[in-house]
Amino acid sequence: MHIRLSFAFLVLCVGCGRDGAFEDVDTSTPVVSDIPDGRPMEYPKLYVDNDLPEYAGAIVTGLGRQVESLKDGVTVTAVSNDSIDLIMPFYIEAMEKLGYTYDSTKYERSQLVADAPMSMVIFTKEKLRFSVMLVKIEQQQTEIKTSFSEN
Repeated sequence: MHIRLSFAFLVLCVGCGRDGAFEDVDTSTPVVSDIPDGRPMEYPKLYVDNDLPEYAGAIVTGLGRQVESLKDGVTVTAVSNDSIDLIMPFYIEAMEKLGYTYDSTKYERSQLVADAPMSMVIFTKEKLRFSVMLVKIEQQQTEIKTSFSEN
């Protein structure tokens, strides 16, 4: 009996010699389409109360150390299956509607780099600062990191 259990455990661990049984698997990157409601974590109350944009279909994967004070800043990390070229225009339009400004010349210059792996825009409005950093990650996904603070 002990030998059969050991063999069964060995078969489960090794994978019966399948191709790719020993390949590294990246389990830290969620697959957006595999999560039915598309949002396993919620945006923090401070983020929502300030009507900050939430990219449709993105999965919130992490929050900063604290989410209750603008002085220390609120950070939200999410993942989307969309490209940087689709996501950043959404944030620009949404933040402009909220009365925020950004350095459009700097952003336009960054767009001259074809297929850039990263894009960042900083928006300001009076004492408030909202930044969006987009990073291309594996599996055709984009990490969205937003930070909201008061100067």
